[in-house]
Amino acid sequence: MATIKAKDFIQDLRSGMDDPTLMDKYNLSQDSLQKVFEKLVDADFINVLELHERARLSDTQVTKAFVDAQNAIDEID
Repeated sequence: MATIKAKDFIQDLRSGMDDPTLMDKYNLSQDSLQKVFEKLVDADFINVLELHERARLSDTQVTKAFVDAQNAIDEID
């Protein structure tokens, strides 16, 4: 795994960058991304709660998922 500047990574993380975008930008696999998260938590640069918060779906995303599912059902009927 290449060297990643923690400051830059954390800035991207806190800006709302999702996992696929972080993986692409920093050329990481899913496993490598998890290892970066673990190292940042172990070094007290971020906390576990911060990781959990970013993983939660927003109300808007949940609503959109239900609307999309209903639209798909309507198309089948």
